[in-house]
Amino acid sequence: MRDIDQIERTLVELYPALKVSQLKVVHPGADDDGVWFFTHPASRSEVQLEATTGNCPFVLESDSDNQRLVLTTVEAVVEGVAAKLGLALARQASDPGR
Repeated sequence: MRDIDQIERTLVELYPALKVSQLKVVHPGADDDGVWFFTHPASRSEVQLEATTGNCPFVLESDSDNQRLVLTTVEAVVEGVAAKLGLALARQASDPGR
């Protein structure tokens, strides 16, 4: 299993309304389709992850700011996507035991 599969599964378990899509390329196999987009109805932002192989490290970018992060673990990517979508704080607020 690739890291992106684990990342997607974890995020959807935590945030069931999360939508994930992979870049659709013109020339499959020749063009790099290692880009995924994450959106959530509770967020105005979109997060983009990029890794040619679908494995760490990932470059994380968001339309919410100009930051470009390189994340080297699945856990860091999950936290980064949730944070950029503003979901991490919402989850912590609704789960005071965390």
